[in-house]
Amino acid sequence: MKIYLARLISQPMNITANFEKAAAELDRCIEKGCDVIVYPAGCLLGAQIGILKDAGWFRIHYNLKLSELQKKAVKHGITLVADTVDEYSFEFRPQIKGISAESCKSMTIGGFKTHIAKNSTYLFDNVRDVCHGTDVVFINWMEKGVAGQKYLLTETLKAISEKYGTTFVLNTAGKGYTTHPDFYMPMMGVVEGGKANVYYGFGHDKYCPSVFDIEKPQLNIILEISTQFCGMINSSCDSEPDSFTCKEMASFPVCYNQNPLIPANVPEDIYCLDLFDMQCEALANRLNNIRCKNIVLNLSGGLDSTMALLVCVNTFDMLGLDRKGMHILTQPGFGTSHTTKSLAHELCEKLGLELKTVDITDTCRAALLSIGHDGVTPDVTMENVQARTRTMNALNMANHLNAIMVGTGDLSEVALGFSTFGGDQLASYNVNCCVSKTVMRTMLPYITEMEIFADVRETVDKVLNIPVSPELIPHGGEILQKTEDILAPYKLIDFFIYCTVVTKIPPKGIVFWALQVFGDEFTKEYITEKLKMFYRKFAVGQFKRSCSPECADLTHVSLVSENRSYASDGSTDVFVQGLL
Repeated sequence: MKIYLARLISQPMNITANFEKAAAELDRCIEKGCDVIVYPAGCLLGAQIGILKDAGWFRIHYNLKLSELQKKAVKHGITLVADTVDEYSFEFRPQIKGISAESCKSMTIGGFKTHIAKNSTYLFDNVRDVCHGTDVVFINWMEKGVAGQKYLLTETLKAISEKYGTTFVLNTAGKGYTTHPDFYMPMMGVVEGGKANVYYGFGHDKYCPSVFDIEKPQLNIILEISTQFCGMINSSCDSEPDSFTCKEMASFPVCYNQNPLIPANVPEDIYCLDLFDMQCEALANRLNNIRCKNIVLNLSGGLDSTMALLVCVNTFDMLGLDRKGMHILTQPGFGTSHTTKSLAHELCEKLGLELKTVDITDTCRAALLSIGHDGVTPDVTMENVQARTRTMNALNMANHLNAIMVGTGDLSEVALGFSTFGGDQLASYNVNCCVSKTVMRTMLPYITEMEIFADVRETVDKVLNIPVSPELIPHGGEILQKTEDILAPYKLIDFFIYCTVVTKIPPKGIVFWALQVFGDEFTKEYITEKLKMFYRKFAVGQFKRSCSPECADLTHVSLVSENRSYASDGSTDVFVQGLL
């Protein structure tokens, strides 16, 4: 039996173009003499459909197009594995030969007993029922993916396949899908006999072989390009595969250490590089979907903008785009230090990028004077006018160059609202929004081990060794403002984020666990004081999160989703009472 894994979609919501591509894939399948063709979920559409979710005509249109593919497949004796849309809710329902997975349970194709796993919940809650006596399980689901997921899923499927002798054939959705707010990781290949031959991500079509030879059962898996991957699976694979439950697979274990935002059940290097890859994958999808070949980035020489720069460089190289399409700005103002300015120049020089310098000092002073400010007093107005001017210049340049402005704000700043409304809070697309300061510091040394970043390794080390600073107050060329002195050490802030957003333990419990982890460094009084500050800024900063730039939700702790929001005008009394 030969199984053909169909190509990716063309563009989100473009049913006509996607149908043409799907039909072309079916023609290739026929040409290659395959027995089965597997399409990823949502192959004619993508994932996010907004107001069309309850539009009956739209569902009918989608299913009619898919039925055309089904008829053609049947005519040529080919089994089609795809998803139609449910009659009562816009959810994708996997089918084999037009028969839903719920109805057929399993089906024999060419002497092989097959099954289709409609989603990860179904598979991992029913491992024994699905896999016992089954030769092939098709996985074409479309589920939200986050960093570390592909490692955990692959390891789990390897354990299951070794135990039951089942082959998993994967063609999951993602490439070409939209990347806000959720991200779908392209994933294609085969897991069999405890071994995986699976390719992930935007560039997998460049590396995967055209044919997979499988001994048990005997299959030839013919691959072309493809698409995606599913919802987060966060569990180690040291328990019996058939004892896994959806709940166990979908939640990180509570892990109280100084950097809990990196899950303990994924090797640190794998997690960090996976997260970086997903940042690049998301940006690549966005650029491809909107047919854009230019970006504008404000580069300060600090931590966040350095990370965003590396994401953009890797993305451009991955897409085969000319780095000349990366328009990098440095905009020194009242508080810019000699250190960060020189680091910005050094980074661009070593990466072969042109750095455009736009001094905003006179523009900002004029703006201050125009509203009655003396242009000298270092207050919040002076700070914010610089951030807004930088953003305005970058957005204007993006318009001029038919580009998008890439944002740099990270999770730690997003959680506290530590950004200027209408300034660095804005962008066309943000690549760092779900990466915290501590995670970013952990990631960068691994990222600079990549060959393409060998030349900037020493420069990035310098960036890691300077204090985090907004650099908005006049100082004479040195770094005067230190964010961790203004707020709290980021390792403490990120610990609070994890406990509040992920484990949701009560305020008293956070203080208790923080003392266990940081007791040698911070007192109970200090931790309590900073936790109150965190709650206050978390609540007050919600109005900025509510209108943040579009971005991809790439981690288990992202604040992008609605269920992690807070009332913008809400009191922090509920948190304070929890400390009493």
